[in-house]
Order: sequence, then structure tokens, then C-alpha cells
Amino acid sequence: MPAGAKAEIIYVFDGYCGWCWGIANVVARLAEDFSDRFDFSALSGGLVLGPRIGPLGDFADYIERAMPRVEQMTGAIFSEAHRKLIRQRETIQDSTMPAMAFALVVETKPQTDTMKLAHAILRLNFEEGKVLSDPESYGDLFAAFGVPASAIADLKNRTALAGAEAQFARAREMGAESFPTIVYGREGQYFPLCQGFQSYENLSHALTVLHKEPPPL
Repeated sequence: MPAGAKAEIIYVFDGYCGWCWGIANVVARLAEDFSDRFDFSALSGGLVLGPRIGPLGDFADYIERAMPRVEQMTGAIFSEAHRKLIRQRETIQDSTMPAMAFALVVETKPQTDTMKLAHAILRLNFEEGKVLSDPESYGDLFAAFGVPASAIADLKNRTALAGAEAQFARAREMGAESFPTIVYGREGQYFPLCQGFQSYENLSHALTVLHKEPPPL
């Protein structure tokens, strides 16, 4: 690794992942506190793909039962708008759409802070109660990140599908098998630092150790 180059921390999330919402404030705080030692970025990993794509159906019951545990363990709050959305069992879930929105923003604005973009996509679902499979849900997000409104048509036409699939492939290559996954990277080598929720205290300790004593490659 060139002198002065930082190791990477990649936050692999999915817009439908309740535990990703639970850890969102933790990773935001890590990015703020450790930005002088690591380069932070986010990647849309693809939780609801293939045969999982479809209406919520009875899976909504599992989600509703899991929300109190996520709130208790993480301090995150699922809004009433999100709870109302979950009760609409015909709501389609498809991780391709939020991943395409993510890709469109990054392609249009390469300097985008992808950690903030990931949080904004999660907020659409868990705070605003927007349907992530509906291209119209991303209008305000695109505006906030300086992306033309024409990007909504690009979502409808699925012109960013290759960008979404590239993210899914990269997440798998990094070892992200569940979400959230936090990945450590150095000199082109990557390994999962944690999968699932961890507290700020645990993760900040891990990052401090990794910075002081980088693992052998």
C-alpha cells in the first residue's frame, strides 16, 4: 500500500434490511470518528433478489415481530409510516430498484458520499415509508444529491441494471453473505469485519486495533 494510503471500510447494506437501519447511526459515527484513518464507502448488496422478489405476503408478520427486537438492541426507530407500509401485504420488494438508484447517483455524481447515500435510501423505507420498488419514490433523493429528475425514467427503463448487478457481484466477492456486513480492505484484499449488528464500542475498538496493527495479507 502506498505511503499515506488508507485502508478501506466498506459498509454493505440493503434498503430493505431492518438491521442495516439499526446499525446506520453506528456506521455514520464510525465514518465521522475514523475518517482520518480509513476511507469509508457504502455498497448496495442485494437482499431481495431472484425468487425473493415479490409482495410482502405473510413475510410481513416476521418483519413486524422482528422490529421490536431491532429497536431494543440498536435504539433505531421504525416510523409509523414504515409500519403502515408493512401492513400493505401487496407491497412489492425488489432490491434491484434501490441498488439502481444508488448506482445512478454515483454514476452522475462520482464524488457522492456513499455513506450518506446509503443512509438516505434506508431513510426512504424505514422513516418515510416509501415503496422502494417504485421509481417515483426516489424523486426527492435524486434532487438532494443533485441528480436530474430524468433519472426516474432511467429507473423505470432499468438502464442502471448493470450498475446494480456490479454492486451485488462486488459485495459477494468481498464475502458479504448477509446484511449488514462491514468489510475491511487493504491493498486489494478484503474480508468481513462483522456481519449483523455490532455496537459502536465493539466496532470502534476493532478499527483502532486494525489501524495500529494491520493484519498480514
